[in-house]
Amino acid sequence: MIAHILSTGDEVLLGDIVDTNAAFLCSALKQMGIEVRKITAVGDDIDMIASTIIDISLQADICLVTGGLGPTQDDLTALACSKAADDSLELNRQALESMKSYFKKRGFELTRDNEKQVMLPSSANMLINHNGTAPGFYVKFNRCCFFFMPGVPTEMKIMFEREVKKVLAREFSLFDDILIERLTVFGLPESKVGALLKGFKIKFPKMRLGFRANFPVIEVKILLLDSGKNKEEAKSDIADAKQWAFLQLDNKVVSQKGLTIAQEVGYLLTQQKKTLAIAESCTGGLISNMVTDVAGSSNYFLFSGVTYSNDAKMNILNVQKETIIECGAVHERTALEMAQGARLKAGADFAISTTGIAGPDGGTLDKPVGMVCIGIAGPSLSRAKTYRFSFDDRFKNKKMFAMMALELLRRHLVSVSKTP
Repeated sequence: MIAHILSTGDEVLLGDIVDTNAAFLCSALKQMGIEVRKITAVGDDIDMIASTIIDISLQADICLVTGGLGPTQDDLTALACSKAADDSLELNRQALESMKSYFKKRGFELTRDNEKQVMLPSSANMLINHNGTAPGFYVKFNRCCFFFMPGVPTEMKIMFEREVKKVLAREFSLFDDILIERLTVFGLPESKVGALLKGFKIKFPKMRLGFRANFPVIEVKILLLDSGKNKEEAKSDIADAKQWAFLQLDNKVVSQKGLTIAQEVGYLLTQQKKTLAIAESCTGGLISNMVTDVAGSSNYFLFSGVTYSNDAKMNILNVQKETIIECGAVHERTALEMAQGARLKAGADFAISTTGIAGPDGGTLDKPVGMVCIGIAGPSLSRAKTYRFSFDDRFKNKKMFAMMALELLRRHLVSVSKTP
């Protein structure tokens, strides 16, 4: 099965935006066992879009198209599709009702410019836009099934997940023979992960191994496309492959469910009915942002203090003045008192803290850029540890500091869960 991705819009060709849509769709199709053979980008030219659609219709089985479905004059995709397929545009009643409902719910006025968005090819089937006004649609043309989605990433992703996947499953029977398992790895570069799993293909020849780097974690995907066995036997096979990969990666796997480290920490806190407070200096609220990005975090997350200055550390977290004078802001003793102070102030079961030097300036021989002290406090637990990372990039250092703090907490929660 062959798939193409088509991105439309002058802003893509001019470099005004990065085409993240194509990357997302390639990854999503790969997970479904669909091979993407080509990615094409064209500007806001109706003849160019139409001719590209004709070419793709003769080469691919599936084409995902993004962009050009809005209310403005440069939104030409629906018209280009109708021209390519020698079809006519007509008002799609289902799309109109969907858009009216969207506007009414938000108290917006429906204008004639907006009505332009519901003029679709007569042969089109509408795709609901759950996060915007422009409906999508899909049509079959020559050998290819085209799916047209908005260019706005948030709208496109939801439409793909909630609408396009259903049609793909129905039209191409995709989900009957595919199983996917995921591992989240932290603390190893992608090359090292690949080296540790080098023997996978020989041991599990009917499965496919994939990697996705999202600094500083690596997501390992194990795909079983068609084992030739029944569902239960296939599940057992992929479980064996996952366990093998887990053992090769030793203690660097932070989630066996493919969760982020913040999601995994949240899951463990919820399971153990524990709460969390956070005190941050060098990470500037990044840990708190990661934690609160997880739905349901209000059940366990109580308090965050970004105590950047020494005065804030002393006045808010009760770090001792003598500690600052004798040890400085970046020290294990300071980190420990920050965590203890945050826990006490919030009345939380656990607290973690960070104080370090993210760079690019501010480092010394004793305390270089990339050094961070992380504190953790909890029931019968009070300790701090120093880590040193060698990144020259300020954001990478902050991200590593934040991830390491969550990892320190995750390891403790895992050890507690294993205690009889």
